[in-house]
Amino acid sequence: MTEAKEPRFSTSAEVEAMLEQTRNARIGDDTRMQCKVCWHVYDPEEGCPEQGIDPGTPFSALPDYFVCPDCGHPKDAFLPFDETIG
Repeated sequence: MTEAKEPRFSTSAEVEAMLEQTRNARIGDDTRMQCKVCWHVYDPEEGCPEQGIDPGTPFSALPDYFVCPDCGHPKDAFLPFDETIG
């Protein structure tokens, strides 16, 4: 019988931080991001005029209070847009 391994992360905050790092590693300055709730696509070339976000603003530079302009979900509801599907 094998012993149970200790969890690699001791708190949910550590897990969230690791997930955020992984997400950010996949996101380049020109990466289009899609809301997983309503499918709205954030395009850095266009920005988000409704929220005062200038064209050329990468997703990683959006303020923490940014929400999807269509459904109001926060930044963590966005995933890299897959051009082959979309």
